[in-house]
Amino acid sequence: MIALLRCIKSDFYKLRHTSIPWIHLLIPLAGAFMFLLYYHTTSKNSISDIRAYLEILCIAFPLLIGIISGIIIEQEEQAGNFQTLLCSTKSKNTTYLSKLIVLLLLGIFSITLAIGPFALEFQVVPYLFYLKEAGALVLGNIFIYILHVFISLQFGKGASTGLGIFESLISALMITGLGDKTWHFIPCAWGVRFCDYLVFKFTYHSVNSYATQVALDTKQGLFIMLFATCIAFVTSLFWFRKWEGRKSYE
Repeated sequence: MIALLRCIKSDFYKLRHTSIPWIHLLIPLAGAFMFLLYYHTTSKNSISDIRAYLEILCIAFPLLIGIISGIIIEQEEQAGNFQTLLCSTKSKNTTYLSKLIVLLLLGIFSITLAIGPFALEFQVVPYLFYLKEAGALVLGNIFIYILHVFISLQFGKGASTGLGIFESLISALMITGLGDKTWHFIPCAWGVRFCDYLVFKFTYHSVNSYATQVALDTKQGLFIMLFATCIAFVTSLFWFRKWEGRKSYE
């Protein structure tokens, strides 16, 4: 545990003079204030405005995760062909977990900045609603972070960014009728679908057959997400333990 904490501290130190902290600070704040400014002049502060903002936020995250993961892993590559990542601790998994935790913490920070100012301005729903939405987005992104760390390590920043673009496009499609039967099995759809469900649950308080069906559908998606995320996490640990760098460096 001490070694992991030291690695996390070291990883944050490495990011001090890079663009990563500014990306996580400025992009979510800029997005929140742009939407607030737009809604201030055009909207009626309705729940549909909140839903639209959250959907766009969820759709944008796979692309941002792809870019950020690629940049952070590329930093390790340029610093010495991953030697620090592979040899700096007794357990290779310590450095891997450190990178993953740092990415998740940065993601949580960005989500907080993106939703926080919006929640302060749009008080038509309780703050607990926004907290649940933030939690749903964080949980929905964990698998994507694991996937993009793997892609970045194995194939590089370009592949991670390209996959992020593809995932954002797919997540946009998954909020339409095209995703009703398949979204459970598509990781980039989890965040936006769970956020939409929370909006639906807040808007429609009555219990009917359709609401029951939506609730069961969401529970199924939640189970699949948690199961897949656990499997991906354990598999990634075993994979990284055997990983010795990209083939071009072997």
